[in-house]
Amino acid sequence: MVSMRRKTNHNAWMRRNDIGSLMGAAPRSWINSMIEDCGRLALSGFLLLSLLSIASPVAAIAGDLDRMQVIEQIATAKPGQAPDLARRDLSGLDLSGIDFKGADLFAANLSGTKLSRANLAHANLTRAVLTDADLSGADLQDADMFAVMMSNANLSGANLSRARIIGGLNNARLDGAKLIGADLGFDPTNANMAPPKVDLSGAVLDGADLTDANLRNALLEYAKLRGARLVNTRLNWAKLAGADLSGADVAGADMSNADLTNAVLTGLKGANSASGLEPGAAR
Repeated sequence: MVSMRRKTNHNAWMRRNDIGSLMGAAPRSWINSMIEDCGRLALSGFLLLSLLSIASPVAAIAGDLDRMQVIEQIATAKPGQAPDLARRDLSGLDLSGIDFKGADLFAANLSGTKLSRANLAHANLTRAVLTDADLSGADLQDADMFAVMMSNANLSGANLSRARIIGGLNNARLDGAKLIGADLGFDPTNANMAPPKVDLSGAVLDGADLTDANLRNALLEYAKLRGARLVNTRLNWAKLAGADLSGADVAGADMSNADLTNAVLTGLKGANSASGLEPGAAR
């Protein structure tokens, strides 16, 4: 009888021990499982954020410079190195009269910025945004301006001689500007670039000097070129529908295959030496 009670007690103790073991093991197993799940979720989140950061374009460095800091940035550039202002957000600042000669302004945001009389000669303005910017009287000689956005910009009296310009200058003001030897023509080597040519539709180029400039395939629909100097200018295949060229000097200009639908050609000078103009086109 005593032996049976001992055996019963022993079995009961074994059952309690087994239950305790199971109860002790269960929380540990559950915690380990939660830790593993959290680890997997954290890793997934990290990978997702990494992919998003790769897919997203590089943003401009937002508004971290004022006028004095821009001047300091230029002044502290190492000798022989271009001042680095690439991707800077300089929108809305008054940077008029500053010497940016040779500066790297790649993809900089200069929308609404005042750059009147600024020296931007030899500057890199590729992919820069200059919408509504004031560049009146600015020096942009030999500047690189690929895929630039300059709609509604004021370039009155600016010097863009020998500049390479591809991009949007629609409705921009270039009255009295110098574009002597400037290259604004279609670039067959960058046909996949958007856009591969300059858009000057609706732009004002009254009195501008475009001597020896390349405007092959340029969009100049409804542009105003009244009294402009277009001597030896390449305008072949240009879109000049509705443009006003009254009083312009087109001596030696190449206007072959240009679209002159409804263009105003009254008082053209040098029309006899321009190629591609139909006899009697200039009235």
